[in-house]
Parts: sequence; C-alpha cells; structure tokens
Amino acid sequence: MIQAFVHNLNQWDTIVCLHIFGWNGRKTIDAVMKTASKVGDGYLYPIIGLLVFVLDRTVAMQLLPAAVMAFALELILQKILKHSIRRMRPCNLLPEINNLISLPDEFSFPSGHTAASFLMATLLSAFYPLIAIPAFLIALLIGISRVYNGVHYPGDVIVGSILGVVTAKIGLVVF
Repeated sequence: MIQAFVHNLNQWDTIVCLHIFGWNGRKTIDAVMKTASKVGDGYLYPIIGLLVFVLDRTVAMQLLPAAVMAFALELILQKILKHSIRRMRPCNLLPEINNLISLPDEFSFPSGHTAASFLMATLLSAFYPLIAIPAFLIALLIGISRVYNGVHYPGDVIVGSILGVVTAKIGLVVF
C-alpha cells in the first residue's frame, strides 16, 4: 500500500514536472525563471540581514540570531534528507528535461533554494507583516523556477517550502 502511494506520488510529480518544464522556450519567462533561481542562490540573504541591521537595529537583534539558527538547522536537515533519499534530479533522469541552469549538487530532494527562500520569507514576515505577501510570492516564484529550469520536481519544492517555514519558526521560537 505504501509502495503504491509512493509510486502514484512519483507519477504525479513527474507529470507536473514535465508540464511546468514544457512552459520554457519563451524568452521573457525563461529570463524571469533564470533570474528567480539566481535570486534563490542565497547571495541576497546576508544583504537583507545587513539592511535590517542598518535600518532597524531593534528588529535585527531578534531577526539575525533567529536567521542564523534557522539557516543552520535548515542546511543540516536538507543535507541529511538529500543524502538519505538520494533522489535524482529530473534533468538527470527524464530524457525530456534538460537543466537550464547549473546544478548546485547531485540530488534534488528537498529543494534547498526553496527552503531558504521560504525560511527568509517567514522570518521577514514575522517582523514586517506588510511584506508577507510579496516575500512569499518571491519564495514561490523561486520554487517554481527550480522546476521550470529542470533541476527539481514539484514535490522537492513543496517539501523544501515546508522545511523552510518550519526551521524559520524554530529559529523564531528559540530567539
């Protein structure tokens, strides 16, 4: 029964992945999706932290320790999951899909880019509720871009988003 469930889930994941990947080939969408994936590389997160520190030190004294704790926990859990499950990336498994961006590592489950973006959106939303919707929309776009660019399945993105939110909430509770 569990094996049938996993098989059906994997089939759904593959079908949706192929559908989303099929959107590519349009210059504007391609550029947006490549840029979204680049934004999710993590280079902006320290800049955002620095901006908060400069503009709002009271929030920074709570946000930054929570962020360090959450990102450390997210990275550890993500690496454990990736190397335990060892799910091959769609571009390495499905002949219809090729990666449109470089691969950050060998395995796809869960999406680290999505986890980090949802983590950051959750942290920022906790302190600045007015930016919650744009922050989560950007995180969602990063997640979709990972599927669009052929490096993740939708399930990788869903679990990555959950991982990001949960680890951010843990960071917020601890600090």
